[in-house]
Amino acid sequence: MGIKSYRKDEKVLWKVYVNLRSKENSAMRVQKSVSSIESRSAALRVEKQLIAELSKELGLKMGIGLSWRKIFDKWETDAYAGLTRNYSVTTIQDIVYGVKKWTIKWMDKPADELTRADGKEILKEMDFQNISYRSQQKTRSFINAVFNYAIEERLIRKPIPSPFTGLEYKKTEEKVPEILTLVEIKKFLDHAKQLNNPWYPIWATALLTGMRSGELHALEWDDVDFENLMIRVSKSFNSRINAVKSTKAGYWRNVPISTELKSIFIELKVKLDSRPAEQRRYVLPRRWQWDKGLQARELRTFLKLNGFPSVKFHALRACFATQLLSKNTPPAIVMKICGWKTLKTMEFYVRLAGVNEAGATEVLSILPTEREVMDNLVSLFSR
Repeated sequence: MGIKSYRKDEKVLWKVYVNLRSKENSAMRVQKSVSSIESRSAALRVEKQLIAELSKELGLKMGIGLSWRKIFDKWETDAYAGLTRNYSVTTIQDIVYGVKKWTIKWMDKPADELTRADGKEILKEMDFQNISYRSQQKTRSFINAVFNYAIEERLIRKPIPSPFTGLEYKKTEEKVPEILTLVEIKKFLDHAKQLNNPWYPIWATALLTGMRSGELHALEWDDVDFENLMIRVSKSFNSRINAVKSTKAGYWRNVPISTELKSIFIELKVKLDSRPAEQRRYVLPRRWQWDKGLQARELRTFLKLNGFPSVKFHALRACFATQLLSKNTPPAIVMKICGWKTLKTMEFYVRLAGVNEAGATEVLSILPTEREVMDNLVSLFSR
């Protein structure tokens, strides 16, 4: 901004130049100049008027100027700095990945010009790619988190709704979860042990405790109480940030040590000296693939190569839960052991195990008995 004098035809005139730039988006600015003003006092009045006009213009421009990319980049910076909701690092990474993947076509659009048509386009693409209903919900919540942040931070000045407002998902057909039967579990573990597979104690412990992969990875001998036959589960390894944190539920729990699990632990204790010194505090042997989060790939590869149904590592936890439930272990106990916070998750495994349905059809008696068949035959021949 400035006021300058200059000469024209032997006369002193004044020129006013005003330049305003957005504090939130340095690339956004408005500017204007007026010349041929006959006095300095008049120039001061013109300057004041220009500032008022351009401030209003910049305000309107800011309301439609910030692209979705600018807003998203600012959200990511603030999220890692702890200036948004209290997200964990992994949650931020999930949101960043999901938003970048599905809103790539939004990036250069002004954020407050996004409409339900843009949201509908994303949902159609998800349907085309057969993305599950649950994953669609999660992605929608991620995008809404960034959009609501923009509203709260006044990066979007217009009072507009989220592009997903009023849109409904197509519920995809629910798939039967991957799981192994008891017979398959026994054959799988027996085969892994015979081949002396280094993953055998890890897989067996997963199937005998229902612990998550990260919880098994972080399990130390100090967490194992042989006297009371109990494991204290209080931490979990996260391969994405290469660090140990609290469990997924955020609290510790106890997992009973069965006779079979005790025998595995004793065998691991005997072999402890063969491990590097820095690994001896851990119960289960270290595998570099496990450190990198590739445990599911290793399990699937082994199962496929040896003729077993292919399941992901997390399915071993489901196998544990359904086997307990099928043996009439109360759901409340299974819920405690596995560390589920909500009954909704527990109900899924109860349904998977078929506990409530087992034996229900025994009350039916509709097929003819052998005696009734014979009586009918005698009656037929007597005619």
